[in-house]
Amino acid sequence: PFLTSDKFQNFIVGPVGSSKTTGILFKIVYHATRQRPSPVDGIRRSRWVVVRNTLPQLKDTTINSFMTWFKHGEAGKWIASSTTFVFKFGDVEAEVLFRPLDTPDDVNRVLSLEVTGAILDEFVELPKEIVEALSGRCGRYPSAKDGGPSWWGMWGASNPGNEDSWWYNW
Repeated sequence: PFLTSDKFQNFIVGPVGSSKTTGILFKIVYHATRQRPSPVDGIRRSRWVVVRNTLPQLKDTTINSFMTWFKHGEAGKWIASSTTFVFKFGDVEAEVLFRPLDTPDDVNRVLSLEVTGAILDEFVELPKEIVEALSGRCGRYPSAKDGGPSWWGMWGASNPGNEDSWWYNW
């Protein structure tokens, strides 16, 4: 099944209202709890970047859905200035970065990211260059000092795209 898959890339397509976004968000928690504990302090560290093509869509849909399930002060802490949520529960510490990436020019904004994984909301709307750049950023967190990532990858959800999209043939 999609939620528990360990494949490097995992994408789900479905109709409006089929809980695709909820699934991609809960998959973050699933993989965060499965990271190996740091040999330094026993904390399971991970960092995830959640991408949507525009800032208004990111705020109005993706972040709004995330906050429905993961409320500030309950499962972690929302840091509005950096659009980041930090999960802290048990031995898990997972950063979730929310970023709008719309054009191939936005590739420069991800070149220095060090993440465990990338989550693409409405992936059919993202240019191939951004997806390729994000793919190369996965598996770079946590550091070797903290045991490195025990799993890393990329997944996403989308409504069906058009036949002229690069995703269609992919």
